[in-house]
Amino acid sequence: MSHSIPETHQRLRAFIRERLPEICAGQTSSEAGYALPTASLGVLRQCVMELGVRRVFEFGTGQSTRVFLEAGCEVVAIEDSADWLADTRRGLEAAFDTRVTFFHLPLCAVWHRSAPILSWTLPQEALAGLRNADLVLVDSPASPPFREHALALALAHARNALLVVDDARIPTVARFCRRLAGRNGAESFETALDHGLFFMGPIAGDRPDDSRSWVETLKAWRRYFYLRGAS
Repeated sequence: MSHSIPETHQRLRAFIRERLPEICAGQTSSEAGYALPTASLGVLRQCVMELGVRRVFEFGTGQSTRVFLEAGCEVVAIEDSADWLADTRRGLEAAFDTRVTFFHLPLCAVWHRSAPILSWTLPQEALAGLRNADLVLVDSPASPPFREHALALALAHARNALLVVDDARIPTVARFCRRLAGRNGAESFETALDHGLFFMGPIAGDRPDDSRSWVETLKAWRRYFYLRGAS
């Protein structure tokens, strides 16, 4: 028996395939250190406007939080850095308080596909925000290779959202983004704009396949000990 594709999924797939390349082609790369640069923020703002996004979930906070709130979105965001979260809060007007929910959650060791990774165990209140999101931005943890677990969480819970991963110019990030999109039949688009953005639509099946090869698992173990030791 065939299953029809939900209208929301069809719309997101068409947007990723047809519209995103045009939006990104009209932008010029800029630099902003660790923060999302101006061009990337412009792409996110355009996505919100054209898709009618109302609810956003962020792994990480910063200038993107302001962009989403200025566009009229409700935002749920998690942040492991108390200092970065404080800076984000200071940059927001009091009028936004009713539309943003912050969770300060330190990173912890999470077991993901036979290897440890520094990520989060989300409380139920945060998971509810993730499930209701129309757009999910994965821009944290600060070490981009650890974002694989955050993307896997988004695939599992944000079933009708546009997923966006920053720092996709980093080979490790590009590999896990392409693997997760390919194994789950998700429409995707990547651009080298700024730090590199990877866009992914809803998965084709009922349950995401976030497995990895034994080679990638060994790399994950090595990365965990190396990056944890360097932090």
